Amino acid sequence: MEKQDEFLFAGGPEPEMQPPDPRAGFYREVAGTWGLPVGQKIHLLLRRHDLSDVVGILEMERAPDLPLNPKEPLRLSAGGVAFLSTQVQSWNIIG
Repeated sequence: MEKQDEFLFAGGPEPEMQPPDPRAGFYREVAGTWGLPVGQKIHLLLRRHDLSDVVGILEMERAPDLPLNPKEPLRLSAGGVAFLSTQVQSWNIIG
């Protein structure tokens, strides 16, 4: 008997097979290390930036160097606005 591979199906009207995103674990590790909701839609307040109020999906502009060091600032963006993790004053996840 041959080994059967695992199938992953995406939700939606027409399910399709898709492999798991290999970056998901890395994003979770970065989010946990810096305490920021990377990949989620957020409302955040920035300090020392031209814009103080930003809404959008929090994304990494550049992956941090390994090993991860939370003392190094992350290059982030949300809603088309680039900033550093050290400029984040506060954030809220938007449902």
